[in-house]
Amino acid sequence: MVAILRGPGRTDIRAAILAALVTSLSACAQTAVRPSLRTAAGHLPRPARILIVDVVTDEARVTEYNGILRQQPGNPKPADRHREIRHVASAAFETGLTDGLGKLGFTIARVARGTTVAEDDILIDGRCLTIDQGNPLRRLVIGFGSGASRFETFVGVYGGPERRKLLEFTTLADSGSLPGAALTLPVGAAVQGGVSAGLVASSAVSSGFAVYRTDVSQMAASSADEAVRYLSEFFANQGWISPHQVRKARIAHHARPSSETGVRR
Repeated sequence: MVAILRGPGRTDIRAAILAALVTSLSACAQTAVRPSLRTAAGHLPRPARILIVDVVTDEARVTEYNGILRQQPGNPKPADRHREIRHVASAAFETGLTDGLGKLGFTIARVARGTTVAEDDILIDGRCLTIDQGNPLRRLVIGFGSGASRFETFVGVYGGPERRKLLEFTTLADSGSLPGAALTLPVGAAVQGGVSAGLVASSAVSSGFAVYRTDVSQMAASSADEAVRYLSEFFANQGWISPHQVRKARIAHHARPSSETGVRR
């Protein structure tokens, strides 16, 4: 049953719900790296350029949100909507990589697939694996990981025209596990009028709850930042940047990379 509130109490509760909504949207995604391969070679020559190739998204598994907060899609064709979601993700990821690596002092070039790679270049090749929008209402009301959105990308770093394998890893991002609005509202709110999922949902919709594009772009940007962190560690180990430029990455499941002669099982 949806609680019907009138007067100042309803306004106060709605304001509290909207505050919880803003908090849930602005919270950073939880992102980590799962290493799979690292070259055993050390002190390689510093690359003249880092080439970032267009991220492959065609094979990404896209799961759209279809719950009650979903607005009527402007395009009724799922294939077109998925293509747009993939575009948003790849653009945010590529931009994040470009900006982050540029700040480390490298010459960065974004290139198309098939671009000739010089002997003193390294190539970063990304492949989007999963884009899941989750359930924003469950995230808002319940939280703690319920209805989480997810974003997963494979990243390979290769040297020279032979594409020598230098580093391979996967970035894993989700929307986090903060408590939902039901637990973050002021203590007196429920007593004043009985907060219901219906009131939370109506507040979210009336505030323009556009989670689709926002969630995907935020998680892609967070994934790019975590990738830059992990790359900075590798670059420092090779002597390409100074130790003070390193930003430590979060490693998922204590995964340990293989040598260049094999992939972790």
